[in-house]
Amino acid sequence: MKTLLIIAVFVLACSSFSTAQQRAVYSNFLMNDFYYNPAIAGSRDVHQANITYRNQWVGFDGAPSLILGNFSGSAKNEGKIGYGVSFISETAGITQNTGFYLNYAQHFKLSDKVKLGLGVQPGYMQYRVKLYDAQLADQGDEVLTGSVYSASAVDVSTGFHLYSKKFFVMGSLHHLLGKSIQFTSYNSNLQFHYTAIAGYNININADPKKKKMPIDIQPSFLVRYVKPVPIQCSAMLKTTFNKKYWFGLIYRSDDAVGVSMGMQIGDKFNMAYGYDYTLSKLSSYQAGSHEVMLSYVISRKKPSMTEKDDELNKSIIDELKKSIEEKEKN
Repeated sequence: MKTLLIIAVFVLACSSFSTAQQRAVYSNFLMNDFYYNPAIAGSRDVHQANITYRNQWVGFDGAPSLILGNFSGSAKNEGKIGYGVSFISETAGITQNTGFYLNYAQHFKLSDKVKLGLGVQPGYMQYRVKLYDAQLADQGDEVLTGSVYSASAVDVSTGFHLYSKKFFVMGSLHHLLGKSIQFTSYNSNLQFHYTAIAGYNININADPKKKKMPIDIQPSFLVRYVKPVPIQCSAMLKTTFNKKYWFGLIYRSDDAVGVSMGMQIGDKFNMAYGYDYTLSKLSSYQAGSHEVMLSYVISRKKPSMTEKDDELNKSIIDELKKSIEEKEKN
């Protein structure tokens, strides 16, 4: 009995390690796009810090929990050279995955409206199995007492990001080194991860002269694949009101449906919440997954003298037009 139990524990541990290489799933994947694609860094004219916590399958013993923190920006907030750093900690049962990553991206202007970003993200991961937390039938067995199995891996991700104010298309490849690194103890277990994300922005009442609340609608899609897991697709429809408040509906193929919502507080602080409910056979044993994200803008791009002059001239012209229209009415 003791021998069978030990074998079972190690099989479960190895199985957990195999599934741990599957990167985390977030309900609101666009709020965590930096996690999915290194080419995001520097694509916005801000320096921004984010932290996300996901509590998956609430009520299920040993369910996964995830913490992701990142910081990214671009030199002088010009959107040309992007950089960043991120930290992730994933816990599932007796296994834990901790990773630390650096980021570099270069952005090119393809036209007046379209840009292309190319990014690379090297990092280091450590996997740990806390065998001392295993539930043993024989409490007097000292074989696994106080034991921790750990392994490490060197990791690299790369990606592209094609974007404008109207649309975005991005693709990335994670665990690029895979089995090619031999001096670490876990690279041999890593599988390539392929991720693609696309979306389109629809602006309603965008003209401030109409004096109506602007509404932005954004349908987006995510496709993920890692062998041998089947391709997974996610879809989200996000609606933003007055550039401050938003609400979204989420669907993940053969997995879950959910909602997300968020708001912008002032010019720098954003907060979001997401909830999804699994559609799999686990639905009877848990109460869904919760996700919270906080974001803070550290610095924004300051307008140049030319941009200030253009804005001033535009306001003067608008005032003149308004004055002429009023005179014509009278």
